[in-house]
This record gives sequence, C-alpha cells and structure tokens, in this order.
Amino acid sequence: MTINDSPGQRYVPLLCWMIVLLAAGLICLKLLSFGFIPPGDARRHAAKPFAHKPYSEIVVMRPEYVVDHSPGWEWLLGTVQRATNCDIDTLICFSLVTTLLAVLCLPLFWVRRPEAWLAAIMAQSVAYPHLMGRWAQARPFLLTEGILMALLFSWSRQEERPVPWWKIGATTAGFTLSVWMHGAWYLWILLPAAFALARRWRAALWLTVCWVAGTILGACLTGKPVAFLNGAVFMARTIFQEAVPKWMLVGEFQPSTGEFMALTVLAVVYLWLRPVNTGCRALTRQPVFWMMLITWTLGLSADRFWADLGVAAATVWLAMQFDEAMPGLWKSSACLRLAGCGIIAASLYLISTNDAGRSYTSYQTEEFLDGSVPELKGWMPGSGGIFYSDNMTFFYNTFYKNPRADWRYILGFEPALMPEEDLKVYRNIQRHNHAADTYGPWVKKMRPQDRLAVDSFTLPDMPELEWKRTTGDLWIGRPRAAAGTSRRP
Repeated sequence: MTINDSPGQRYVPLLCWMIVLLAAGLICLKLLSFGFIPPGDARRHAAKPFAHKPYSEIVVMRPEYVVDHSPGWEWLLGTVQRATNCDIDTLICFSLVTTLLAVLCLPLFWVRRPEAWLAAIMAQSVAYPHLMGRWAQARPFLLTEGILMALLFSWSRQEERPVPWWKIGATTAGFTLSVWMHGAWYLWILLPAAFALARRWRAALWLTVCWVAGTILGACLTGKPVAFLNGAVFMARTIFQEAVPKWMLVGEFQPSTGEFMALTVLAVVYLWLRPVNTGCRALTRQPVFWMMLITWTLGLSADRFWADLGVAAATVWLAMQFDEAMPGLWKSSACLRLAGCGIIAASLYLISTNDAGRSYTSYQTEEFLDGSVPELKGWMPGSGGIFYSDNMTFFYNTFYKNPRADWRYILGFEPALMPEEDLKVYRNIQRHNHAADTYGPWVKKMRPQDRLAVDSFTLPDMPELEWKRTTGDLWIGRPRAAAGTSRRP
C-alpha cells in the first residue's frame, strides 16, 4: 500500500498547510534573530507611542497637516505598548512580525493549495530580489497590501451573480481597516477601475460602494474625518505638484525602470502554464491583469504604484496560475505534492533570509545619536529647539533613540510637509550636492537652542557654528553664542 491509497493520504493537505505556516513563522523568527531593525518609517511609528505628543510638536511642518496619515497603526502600537509596557525595540519587532504575516498569510484563505501561494512569492522573489526587504519594512502599507491581495483573490473568483451581504460587509471592513491604518484612501480607486476594465461591472460597482463606505468609516475612526481626508490629498498633491527633478524625491516617488525581470517571470509562467490552465479567462477579462497593467504604467512615474500595489497583484496572479495548474502537475501523487511543498517552502525560507549584502545584519552595527550620553551634553538642541538636517534617515534614527526629547526636526518623514521657505532651502542643498554655503539660510536663523546635523568626512566649512563630531561622519553644529565661546575646535 502506498501513501496515495493509504489512510495517510488524507493528512497530506493538512501537512502542506503546516509546512507553509511553519515557513512563514520561521522567516519572521530568522529576521528577528539577525537583530534586524526595519529602517525608515517603521522607526518613527514605533517611537511615536513613547513621545506622548502629536507630530506638530515633533516635526516643523505646514499647518495643513493636522492628522497623521496612519492614525490607526499608531493607535495599535500605542495600545500594545501600554498593555505590555514593552520597550521600543520590542514594539518594532511586533510591527515587523504583524505586517510581514499580513502579506505572507492573509491571502492563504483564498487558495486551494497553500504551496501555490508560496510558489508565487518565490517566483516574485526571483524577479524582484528586494521583495522580502520591502515586506520587512514593518510599515502599515503592508496591511493595505495584504488586504488588496485578499480582495483580488475573493472578488476575481466572484461570478456575475448577486453578491452576498457578508462579502460586502467584509470588504467594507477591509477598506475601513486599510484607510484607518494606512491612510492612502485615494489609491483604492484603482481596484474597482481594474474590475471595470475587465468588464466585471457588478463587482466594480460593489467594490466602489464598499470603498466609499470604508473610506468614510475609516476617516470617522480618526475623530477628524474631514481633516484626515483633506490631509492625505494635500500631501499627495503637494508632492506631485512640486517642480523638482524626480531624483530629489524619496525613493518610492521616483520612477521605476520598467521591471524587466518581473515582466519576464510573468510571461514565462503564462506561456508555461497556458496549455494546462485551459479553463482560465482571457487576460483582458482578468481584473488582476488590469491591476498589474495599471500599476506598472503608473510606476513609470512613481515606483510606489508598482512596488506597493503592482507586486501584490502580480503575486496574486502567479498564485492563481499555480493553484489552477498544480492538481495537473502533481497529478494524484500525494507524496509528490508533499515533497514539492517542502522544497518550495525551504527555497522561500532560504532566499528570504539569506542576508545578501548584509541586508539584515548591517543594522547590528548602526550607531544612534543618544541625547542622554554625557559627552553630548550641550550639543543636543535645547528646550524648544530645532534640529536642522537634510537627511530623513537622521530624523528616523534620532527620533527612534530620543522619542521624549524636547526638540523638533526641520525635516521629518516627508519633505513636502516642510514650511515652504525651509523646503526651498532643502531642495537647494540637494541640488548643489550639500555644499556648505547652501546651509546658510538655516545657519542665519538658528537660535542658541537650535542645532545643525551634517554628514561630512571633514569639519564642515561653516565658521559661524562650533562643531563636534559624533557618530560616524555625523557632525553637530551649534551657534557660538550657545557654547559661550568663539573657539573653533
């Protein structure tokens, strides 16, 4: 008796599920074992609950920005911190695991064979080597990405018949959660647009209704719905109306290069499985295909459309192809299916945690500016002071290490939110490759309690300030009046 006709065959699907879930859990644990601290926004989100003040008291910004664009996420982190009394490092680990599992596991509910989902992620990791690095950013956009993948799965398989009320309610709840947690409510218009282009009219209509209802509910959860909705549009409009070269914008707003490898993998899978998946709709009738096409096109202007939404759609499309083809590929061999699932899971684990280029362990040697260190006494901003800097990473890292500090940052998590005068100074610094004289307008208006942070191999050529070298190549400058001396170190 073989495993194919033995009583053990019935347990093969369960074993495959266990292997897939185990792989997802082990990936999370391996990343944590590296001492990996997700960079960027994850750090300011984790620091915010410890600050006990709004962003207007943390960053110098325009008055139009009233409500943070990720209020639900920061509410969740604050609730977890208060309930567990955890430290900031533990909180960012919670962020990493929660958001990573959202994209690794949430779509599993909509596939018949869980190994098909892992195979899709594996194929995407080959086409987009930085996929796991992006999914390990511990940012709330990953919750939106997980919800998007779930909705693409669920509604793509919804035939043109009356939609059950429970599905409408669940979809509205998904939109609500995404809007409240992530905030970029306007991006969701792309989903019903993709269904409309695929001529799935009923689904497009109901998705639009759910999106509108979810946006209103998510905005109401913030307590300031009008300000929240206006703030998100204001930030997007300000970013894209600014007349500056694309290279000056943050990475996700710079254009993609066309994603040749991603398109190649999609084409190879399509041609390979087309003879097997004879029952699949034509590409132009597949909403997931239109979602990929829309986001790929928009990505040529701003990469975030492809990196955040297009990759999600492409992964769903690949999973659908594999899910449809695997019964024919494995045929009736339960043993072959189990072995295939194990190989896919092991391969994904290895490619996701291989630390190529020290993508995870480089954070073990990071140095943070700690205001409590005695050597920096007098060199950090005074009460009510402003930390001037032209580096967003400086804000993320310094705020992460000093969340309760009584100063503000001139540059925070988005340059477009800076006061117009300071934004012009910042862009001029970028345009002239951080030349010393471009910092002049900031230096002239610095008060005794203000400080300027500059990355430089040598002593910055700004004699108006007194300088101290701190971590790495970071220099802190303070007005000489603040030091009580005219001596130059």
